[in-house]
Amino acid sequence: MLEIKRLHTQDAGQLSALLLSSEKGYSSYFVPFSFDKKTLDHLLAAAKKDLFFGLYIQNRLAGFYMLRGMDDGFEIPSYGVWIDPAHSGKGLAKTTVYHACSVCQLMGAPALRLKVHPDNVVAKSLYEKAGFEQIGIDEKIGHFIYIKKMKP
Repeated sequence: MLEIKRLHTQDAGQLSALLLSSEKGYSSYFVPFSFDKKTLDHLLAAAKKDLFFGLYIQNRLAGFYMLRGMDDGFEIPSYGVWIDPAHSGKGLAKTTVYHACSVCQLMGAPALRLKVHPDNVVAKSLYEKAGFEQIGIDEKIGHFIYIKKMKP
C-alpha cells in the first residue's frame, strides 16, 4: 500500500500539482523552493547526489521528502518533507525520517540535518523523538537547526 520511490524529472508535473493543490497556509512552514513544474523539473534533472523520494499510497503521490546539499559539496545532507494534507497525521512523515536516516547510513553520511519553524510543535516533537538535537537557530529565517549523528 505504501511505497517510497526515488523521484525523477518525469515526476515533476505530478509533484508540482500536489504541492500547489494544498491551501497556502498548510505549506507555510515549508518553503525550500517554488512549487511550479519548471522549478521542480530543474531540481530533479540537476540532482546528482541530492535525493528526492516520493511517497505513494495505492500508486498515488501522497508526499515527498528530500536529502539535499550533497550536490553543493556538503558532507551532511539536509532533510525536508511535505505530506499531502489528506494523509497528514498517519505517520508518513515519521516513516520518511527513519527512511532518510537509513539512506544516510547507507551513504556513509556522518549526520542528518534539518530546519524547523519554532511554531511547528508537531514536527519538533517528531524530530526530537527520532534522536535529533537542536544545535542552533538559522539567523536568516529564525528556524531551529537540528542534527542527528549517524552511527559509524
